[in-house]
Amino acid sequence: MKKILLCGSIALLTLSCSSSRDDDAPFDNSDPSTQNVILPTKMTMDGIVMKINYNGTKIISMINNINHGQRIEFTYTDDYVTGIKHYENNVLESTVEYGYSNGRMASAITKEYSLTGTVQNTVTFTYTYTSTTEINVKKQTNSGAAGSSVINSVFTYSNGNMVSNVGSGTGTVNGNTVNYTETETYTYTDKNYPFKNVKGFDKIIFNGNESDGVSMLFSNIKNSLSTYKGQFTSTTTGGGTATGTTSHKYTTTFNTAGYPSVEDRQSLDINGNPNTSTPDKFIYEYNYQ
Repeated sequence: MKKILLCGSIALLTLSCSSSRDDDAPFDNSDPSTQNVILPTKMTMDGIVMKINYNGTKIISMINNINHGQRIEFTYTDDYVTGIKHYENNVLESTVEYGYSNGRMASAITKEYSLTGTVQNTVTFTYTYTSTTEINVKKQTNSGAAGSSVINSVFTYSNGNMVSNVGSGTGTVNGNTVNYTETETYTYTDKNYPFKNVKGFDKIIFNGNESDGVSMLFSNIKNSLSTYKGQFTSTTTGGGTATGTTSHKYTTTFNTAGYPSVEDRQSLDINGNPNTSTPDKFIYEYNYQ
């Protein structure tokens, strides 16, 4: 999430890239009577306010209310979200392209760009639906000369939320073969997640990356996260094994409708104790408060 707000990455109707864009453009999120569901209209993190604009219940953009060059834009084809673009100071930093088949998401391709517009990193997800609760996911990463990898995972769902991601694969880094494993688990509250009513988000698969913000906010999860834990290993042929653990605990205040109004995300150490770092704080405002 911090990457979205601070670097333009939380994380797609066409808008001008001009820094003089009009923040008072007639998007209908100022008139809740045109929308019959609850939608977030502002999101604040560490004092940075992102205004969220809609056409009905289709999200158009998230724009920094001071620096309009920092924004996220959305593109639809019919009722499906087919693209997300992230800008920082009017420079395109990253994109996501979504593909669908038979009404379900079939692929997602993310690209990260240099300041000169060159693609530096590409990650391609392909999805195979094996049951009502499991999806097989192939994740292919291409970072050019820096290396590449292929990781095959199983995403498991319960009550409409992704509860685990277990995967393994191989890759190359600087010419060396590396074997990877990853295990991620998620727990949820019984309350709503802020963007659950945005048109098309119910088709976007949460790709398992809780920390990037994009996949967490712009996805088909139903409820607000309560905890996250990710455990990762990488073993280099002829070398050693590196391990890592990332954990977060969410403390959330909900409004009377059951949507988050204030959400604190605290990082935890390997034993599950809070770190000394200041929690990330998210504040949400809605068309119906």
